[in-house]
Amino acid sequence: MATNRRMTRAEQREVGKAQQAVAEAREERRRKARIGLVSALVIVVLGVVAALAFTSGGGGPKADAGGTEYSATKDAFRLPGLLDGRTVSLGDFAGTPVVVNFFASWCVYCNEELPGFVQVAKATAGKVDFIGVDTADPGDGAAMARRFDLAGAGFALAKDIGGDPPSQLWSSFASQGLPVTAFYDGTGTLVDFSGGMLTQTELEQRLQTNFGVAVTAPDASQLVAPVIPLIPRGAFELLRTHANDPSFVPVDLRSAADFAQGHLPGAVNVEASRGGVAAAVATLDKSASYFLYDATGAGSTTVADAMHAAGFKHVYDIQGGYAAWIQQGLPNAT
Repeated sequence: MATNRRMTRAEQREVGKAQQAVAEAREERRRKARIGLVSALVIVVLGVVAALAFTSGGGGPKADAGGTEYSATKDAFRLPGLLDGRTVSLGDFAGTPVVVNFFASWCVYCNEELPGFVQVAKATAGKVDFIGVDTADPGDGAAMARRFDLAGAGFALAKDIGGDPPSQLWSSFASQGLPVTAFYDGTGTLVDFSGGMLTQTELEQRLQTNFGVAVTAPDASQLVAPVIPLIPRGAFELLRTHANDPSFVPVDLRSAADFAQGHLPGAVNVEASRGGVAAAVATLDKSASYFLYDATGAGSTTVADAMHAAGFKHVYDIQGGYAAWIQQGLPNAT
């Protein structure tokens, strides 16, 4: 008859270690799943938007004031204006190369690339036309266009049609995200397409390659950009992709006591409540990028605007503050 044998202490320790390893591995899988789920939300939302573009009858008016229908054919689009009632049609730009940039107010990298687009558009006026299309945007794309003064830079501004939110023209390129940029020659023929953010240098290179247009424009990274509001996930992505760049700095405006309890990784603490913000930021590098947040987002905008007025070139305002950051399960430091 088989007899039961008690485990030795060494065996018990080994079993304990194995159980702990299994638990840790399970928790790591859960953590990665949570991160993957959050990251996938953007793709899911964009996929839903694309589907709605073809299945929904929403998206605003179907025709202009004169009764001519809008269209979202990528080779001959005709769209309503974003800031006014003027129709924006690809055919209206015959004879001049055209750059069509798609953006949305929620798009982090749209915000990051637009200053460079503005400088290039100004430098190539009369040689290249720029069209900005607000797409897949449940937010305020018009406010975003005004913030970067796209119209002042020469952009013709349009809003997409079809679906809710409208995104039919964007969907016709079978793109998977934003920003994206299409390049048309003077005959209205699509000659190039970029899926993803373009730096100013990359944009200038494409104009040279596609149209033979050489560009000499001020470096947007050295100019003062408007204060850019970012959702916590957007701020996290920018900080993550620039993790090794010491010029990307989170600035915590809460009290020192709150800061000690937890803060964004790499953040510096400047207590807005003590009225010392102006003196504290006076010593900071004005060419660096600063990501401001307070407890709830109630007061950071005022500080961000003050820094912008003082000549800081790249100021971001994290919407919802630290509370929203934590609510979204983003990394925390103590």
